[in-house]
Order: sequence, then structure tokens, then C-alpha cells
Amino acid sequence: MIRRQSVQRRFAEFYKLYAGDFQADIPIYLDLAAKFPGPVLEVGCGTGRVAAHLAHAGHEVVSVDVSRDALEVAQQHLRPWDDRARVVDLDLRAQPMPERFHVSFVTLYYFNGLIDIEEQRLFLRNLRASIRAPGIVAADFFCPLTRARPDESGSWREIKRLCGSRSVSLRDRREMLTPLLERRTQIFQIDGEEETEVVTHRRYVPPSQAARLFEEAGFESPRWFVGYDLATMATVRDEDSPTQPFMILANA
Repeated sequence: MIRRQSVQRRFAEFYKLYAGDFQADIPIYLDLAAKFPGPVLEVGCGTGRVAAHLAHAGHEVVSVDVSRDALEVAQQHLRPWDDRARVVDLDLRAQPMPERFHVSFVTLYYFNGLIDIEEQRLFLRNLRASIRAPGIVAADFFCPLTRARPDESGSWREIKRLCGSRSVSLRDRREMLTPLLERRTQIFQIDGEEETEVVTHRRYVPPSQAARLFEEAGFESPRWFVGYDLATMATVRDEDSPTQPFMILANA
């Protein structure tokens, strides 16, 4: 157990550095947050990347995750805005939030970490119970890399990056165990220290299936768009088959 906690804490530190400068999704969240009153609920906050942008813009934000290691890193990251940003250790598969929000974001593929369809349903029911009308939810969905580049299935990619004064390196391998289930192996280093391996799984959820799940949970009018570009928004169709990540937007 001690070893596992150590690995997960190192992964949280790595993730903060590796994904910290990703900003393609931020304008969407800032735009939607400005259209609704009250605090923002971010689910799957990780190490606080999105929450920091929202808080910096003046929004009150409640950030939820099930990883205590990530939440500890997020709490440190959000310290400059501790008057309006707080983190909560809560699993929406088990219960809704004790308060209700007009706007919620399920960020950067968090939903795809819910492997079983029943846990997806429980999650969305409790998310819907946490949102008051009029309200909105925006959820970010991953698309397996192999859908765009099938020849890369099972091959290793090597990435090196400078993050301010820190350096990170990553060897990354993605394999489709089934047409919907991806296994991702990541071997990372921070500042040349020991290598650490983390294996995770993600379930691909096609847009049409995602839309049906949202409707089952009580959300209305699900739409989808790609490239974090609202100009591409469209009604979901059964034949939609993206080759890149996409977002679902639905009303409460």
C-alpha cells in the first residue's frame, strides 16, 4: 500500500507538470461559466489546472476528484485563490453533491475512466442531481489515438518536455484491448529521477452513446463538438464517428 501511494503521488506531480500548460479547453469553460450565476462545479479536477483558470478569472469553483494524491497537489496549486476555490474528495458514483450548481464541467476525459456502463449511469444520475435548472454540463471525451492512426497501436511514443525549470520525459504506449477499451502504459521521469510506471484504462464512448446516457440521466438537448470549437456544434447522430476528442454539452 505504501508503494502504491508513493507511485500515485509521483504521478500526480508528473501530471501537473505534463498537462499544466494545456489550455485549448479553457476558453470554453470560461465562456460557459460567465453565462450562469453562482459557483462552478468541476468534476475530475485532477491537479487543479482548469480550476486555477476559473478562479483566476474571478469565479468561485468547487473541484471534485476521487484521487486524494491529485487533490493534495490541486490544493497547493489553488492556494493563491483559496478564498474562492476549494477541493472536495467525493465520488459521484456514490452520491450527489450536497449543494447544487447551475454549471458543471467534467474535464479532460474523466468520464472515460468510468469503465462499466452502470457506473457511468450512476455517475450521471448523481451529477444531474447536483445541477439546478436552468443549468448546463460540458463533458470532455477522449477518442483513442488508434482511430486516427491505427498503425501506432501498441507502439511506444517518447516525449520530452521542459516545464519551467523542471524536465519531464514520458514513454507512452496505447493498446485497444477491445474495440472500446484502451490500456495505456506510461513510464515517466521528473528531473531525471527514477522511472515510474503507471497503467490505466479508458473506455471509448461514442457520441451517440454518450448522448443517450445523458438523456437517461435527465439531461436535455445533448449536442457535440470537436476541437474545443463551439462553431462545430451539432445534434448527435448515430453515425457520428469522430477521430479526435470531442465534447458533449447538455442542458439541465
